[in-house]
Amino acid sequence: MNIKITIFALVSALAASLVGCGSSPKNNSSESTAAETTASQQGSADTSSHELISHTWLQQKDRQVINETPATYEAFGVDKTAKKAFEEGVAEKTKLPVISVTTGGGDVTSRELYTSCVVDVFNCDEGQVIDEASAGIKVRGNSSAYYGDVNEILKNQVPYRIKFDSKTSMLGLNGGAECKSWVLLKPDWDIIRNDIALRYGRLFLGDDAFCSDARYVDVYVNDEYKGLYLLCEQCQVNKNRVDITEPGENYSGTDIGWYLEIDNYAGSEDFDYFVEVDYGGYEVTDIEGETRAFEPAGYSVKNDVYTQEQLDFIEKYINNVFEIVYRACEKGEYYTFDENHELVKADFTTAEETVGVVMDIDSVVDMYLLYELVHDYDCGEGSFFMCVDFAEGAKIDKLQFTSPWDFNWAYYDSPSRYWAGAFCEESFAKDKGDRSNPWFIVLIKQDWFRDRAAAKWNGLYSSGEIEKIIGQEKEMLEEYREEFNRKDEWAVDCAYQLLDGWFKDRFAWFNYAFKQK
Repeated sequence: MNIKITIFALVSALAASLVGCGSSPKNNSSESTAAETTASQQGSADTSSHELISHTWLQQKDRQVINETPATYEAFGVDKTAKKAFEEGVAEKTKLPVISVTTGGGDVTSRELYTSCVVDVFNCDEGQVIDEASAGIKVRGNSSAYYGDVNEILKNQVPYRIKFDSKTSMLGLNGGAECKSWVLLKPDWDIIRNDIALRYGRLFLGDDAFCSDARYVDVYVNDEYKGLYLLCEQCQVNKNRVDITEPGENYSGTDIGWYLEIDNYAGSEDFDYFVEVDYGGYEVTDIEGETRAFEPAGYSVKNDVYTQEQLDFIEKYINNVFEIVYRACEKGEYYTFDENHELVKADFTTAEETVGVVMDIDSVVDMYLLYELVHDYDCGEGSFFMCVDFAEGAKIDKLQFTSPWDFNWAYYDSPSRYWAGAFCEESFAKDKGDRSNPWFIVLIKQDWFRDRAAAKWNGLYSSGEIEKIIGQEKEMLEEYREEFNRKDEWAVDCAYQLLDGWFKDRFAWFNYAFKQK
């Protein structure tokens, strides 16, 4: 178990005992009783956690109240008539939708705290216009946000997260879904690397797992042009996004929805709870013939958790799912879970049957195809998400790969070999760490898994859907060529190089590698 989590557990337990609350959180003896009542109502995938036993309560991060009263132009001392006149002038100079953020004068530099703001969205369809919405905005990201260096943030374009006071639709994304949180990604030099990856993600995953919708926008903060951005959805537990069961406050059971991220920044924040998956430390030979031992990885827990026992449960579960996959695929040994999620020998006779009991194989195939297609170096170490839901009647009752995200390290090197299904190159691992994805490495060597991948790829390619996305991207580049080239006159040309170079060659290799028998 991770040392940092253990320290948190000890500190939390000590704090609880000092205030005379035993195993309950500070000042919540009534809340603890309510939580136990909720537990008895919710179900019992893990009956031991529902008994009146001691729990090691985890310290919770204070939730920021962004706006106690709605943010308005009047409250900020901003002349709304003058603001609207400014926005009309902006709209005359661009064909893109525009997001205008007004903070009342302060710079947006914090990655931790939201700055109160008013948001306008204009130069779009009438039904998508937003006028003076109360919200908060903060800087998001790690390397893309210069690790929080305020001086660099002030000098450079950085990504943002906007959180509205109330659920709001943004430019019709995701069928007009109303959510509070939205993301503004800054584009790279070739503009389209995240957009086209998300397009393929939505194609591969369909309606079976979440993949963010996206749209390009111009962004202004306090009337200053910040640049071209890709408006995306926040990867989060939400009925319109990752639709899993959310626990009630202080709920201590494990029969909830779990949302995890393989995260090289796991544990970097005080209240960022995470678990460690060691992949058994197994040494395997990948599909390219490279033999290497798997490196452990931190998995951040993105759903609400309240007790150490919950973290212990999900850490054991994820490690055991991988154990089941590894033993079935590499050793021909078949295991499964009993009713308490303990490993037991199974009567299965194939690896496919064994893996299919604990994993949503279709989602794994879809995510594999996406990450193999774009060759994202980060697929085993950062921004790689999965979920499972143990609540009674849950829709996602097996481990599902979901929420493809962050393709800044994609489209490099040779387009004519396995990448996501193989160990990353030694030279890269020495410089950036081993970011290989053990799940893909084990599974892609299986004939049945490759057959599924081939069937999915060939169906989409022969129907024209794969090439159709290239055409859609080119149409967008031409429609907004002037806007996309505003800061870099070669931006659109670089995007075409990606479309006509990398993808053309990658499609050719895919059609060779996944030729159906």
